[in-house]
Amino acid sequence: MAAVTDSHETVGLKANAVNLWGDFVVSIANVAPSSSVAFTLALLVSFTGSASPLAVLVVGIMMFLCATGYASLNRWKPSAGAPYVWVGEAVSPPVGYGTGLLNALTSTLANVGNITLAGGYLLFVIAPTHTFAKPVTWVVATAIMGVLLWLAIRGIRPTVWVQVGFIVIEYSAIISFVILALIHEASHQGGATLPSWSNFTLHGVVGGVGGFKGLAEAAVVCGFLYLGWEATAVLGEESTKAKINPGRAMLLGTGFLTVWYTFLIIVFQGVSSQKEILAHGTDVLAYAGTLLVPGFWGRALPLAVLIAVLGTSQIQMVEPSRVLYAMARDRLIPRFFGFIDRVHQTPWASLCLLALIPPIVLIPYLASSSANKAIGYVISATGMLGLFMYFVIALSCVWFYRRELGRSVGTLLVRGVLPLIGGLFMGLIFFYGLTTQAAAVAWVSVAGVVLVYVLGFVVRRVAPRMAQREDSHTEQGVPGSG
Repeated sequence: MAAVTDSHETVGLKANAVNLWGDFVVSIANVAPSSSVAFTLALLVSFTGSASPLAVLVVGIMMFLCATGYASLNRWKPSAGAPYVWVGEAVSPPVGYGTGLLNALTSTLANVGNITLAGGYLLFVIAPTHTFAKPVTWVVATAIMGVLLWLAIRGIRPTVWVQVGFIVIEYSAIISFVILALIHEASHQGGATLPSWSNFTLHGVVGGVGGFKGLAEAAVVCGFLYLGWEATAVLGEESTKAKINPGRAMLLGTGFLTVWYTFLIIVFQGVSSQKEILAHGTDVLAYAGTLLVPGFWGRALPLAVLIAVLGTSQIQMVEPSRVLYAMARDRLIPRFFGFIDRVHQTPWASLCLLALIPPIVLIPYLASSSANKAIGYVISATGMLGLFMYFVIALSCVWFYRRELGRSVGTLLVRGVLPLIGGLFMGLIFFYGLTTQAAAVAWVSVAGVVLVYVLGFVVRRVAPRMAQREDSHTEQGVPGSG
C-alpha cells in the first residue's frame, strides 16, 4: 500500500496547511447541521414524535465511538487515502480499495443532493414569492458549484477560511432563531411546546408515534443527519501534528455535533404542533423562520440552511478528491486523478471531475419527474452507504489492533471496545434500514456497496498491469503525470 512516486511527480499536497481548529471546522462543516435538521426534522418526528431527540443523542454517541476507531487509525498512519489505506492494511487491499471508492461514491452522491437544493434555496432567499423556471435553477446551481470548485482548487487553507465565514453566518442565524423559538414556545401558541426531559425517557418512546420500532427507524435517518464528520481523516498529509490533530478533530466534531443536533431538534420540534411540523416536511425551517419573524428577516433561517448546503458542497468535493488523488499516486487508478496544481498544491483534476458530476445529474432531475424520483432514491441511499462505511472502518480498527488489546485497559477500550460498539451499531442500523427504507432505496444501497467492493477486486487485478505500462511509457520518455 506504499505510495509510488516517479521523477515527474515533484509536487504533493501542501503539508502543515491546516491546524487543529481547521480540521475541526472541516469536520463540522461537512455535516451541515442547519440543512440536515431542515431535511430530517419532520421525518424524525413522524417516526418518534416528541422522542426524536433521544434517537439523535443515541446515534451521536455511537458516531463518537466510531470516531475513536478513526482517531486510532490516524495515529498509526495519516494519509490522504485514509479509508482505503487503513482498511487495506487491516483487512486486505481489495477491501481497502472498495472502501476508498465507497467514500468517494458517498460524498459524490451526497453532493448531487446538495446541488439540487442549493440553487432553489438561493432563489428562495432572493425572491421567496417568485417561482423560477427550471433552467434558471440549473444555471444558478451550476454557478454555485463553479465558485466552490475555484475556491477548493486554491487550497485547503482558503477553503477552511471560507468555511469559517460560512459557520459564523450560519450559527449566528440559527442561535438567534433558537432564542426566538424558545420565547415563542414559552407562550404555547399554535401548539408550541418547550423542551422537556420527557423527550429522553423510555416513557416518551413508548408513548411516541412509532414506539421502539419508530426509534429504530429514526436511528437510520440519523445516519444521514451525521454523515460527513469523517472528512478531516483525509487531511492527514495537510495537517499540523498529522498523527494527532485529525483524530482529535473527529472526536471533537462528533462530540460537538451530538450536543448541537440534540439541542436543535428538541428546540425546533416544539416550535409548532406536530401536525404543522409534519405538513411542512423539508421546508420546516423555512416555515419556522416566517412563523418566528414574519417578513424580510424571516429569510435568515432559510439563509442559514443555504449557507450550510454551500459549506458541505465544498467539503464533499475536497474529501473524495484526496482519496482519488492518493489512489492515483499509488497507481491504482489512472494518473489523471492525481494531477496536482503546482501553485496551490491541490488535486485539481479530481476536484474538477467531482464538481462536474452533480450539475450533469441535475439536468435529468429537473427535466423529468421519473428521473427526479429515481435520483431521489439514489440521494436517499447516501446515508445508508455512509453507515456501511463507518461500520467497515470502525471494525477494521479493532481487527488491526487485535494483538495489542491486552496491553492495557485503555488500549482495550479505545482501540477495541468503543469502536467495536460503534461499528456494530452502524452495521445494525444499516441492515435494519434495508428492511424499513423504500425498496428502491434499499436496492440502491446494496447495489452501491456491492459495486464498490467488486471494483476493489478489479483494481487489485488491474493496477499492477497499469503501473507496468506507465513504467514502460516513462522509460520511453512519456511523462507519467501532469
